[in-house]
Amino acid sequence: MAKKLKINFGDVPEEIRRGSGRAAHVPEGDYLLKIVDHEVRTKESTSSKYISWRFTITQPKEHKGKTVYDITSLKPEALWNLRNLIHAAKGVNVAGKAVAFDPESIHGKIVAATLADDEYTQTVDGEKKTTIRSRPVDYRPKEELEADDDLETEGEEEEEVEEEEEELDEVDLDEV
Repeated sequence: MAKKLKINFGDVPEEIRRGSGRAAHVPEGDYLLKIVDHEVRTKESTSSKYISWRFTITQPKEHKGKTVYDITSLKPEALWNLRNLIHAAKGVNVAGKAVAFDPESIHGKIVAATLADDEYTQTVDGEKKTTIRSRPVDYRPKEELEADDDLETEGEEEEEVEEEEEELDEVDLDEV
């Protein structure tokens, strides 16, 4: 089992809102994404930590299997993005709580996301190269996506989530 990260969402607003990788380029729009993998990394220049996520598109069918990447910063002012991803995957709003979060606990989950074009330039062998990739700009529960009747959610681990109002300072997301 992977090491859990202790993250304090105490100052993150409770409102779940839309907000924001690299790889495949698909038309902008709404997609269902399966969370496939993650890696906790540290940005060398600032020593700040972030989680790099890998997703595969499950819907629409014409883009099924393509890979999309995103990052969620662990800086306090950027935790709203990780909060939105956790909410989309587990149906739990962690705002205002300190949690022990195992990123592997959401592997296999299907989330809805809006993908937008993200253009970036890099220097390769002394030449500037511009690339356009698709990148999630928001996360929400898959039920919020008005998609085809034949949604592909194979491989997703279904979990019942009890909707309880808890006044806890620390929550283990694996127990939810």
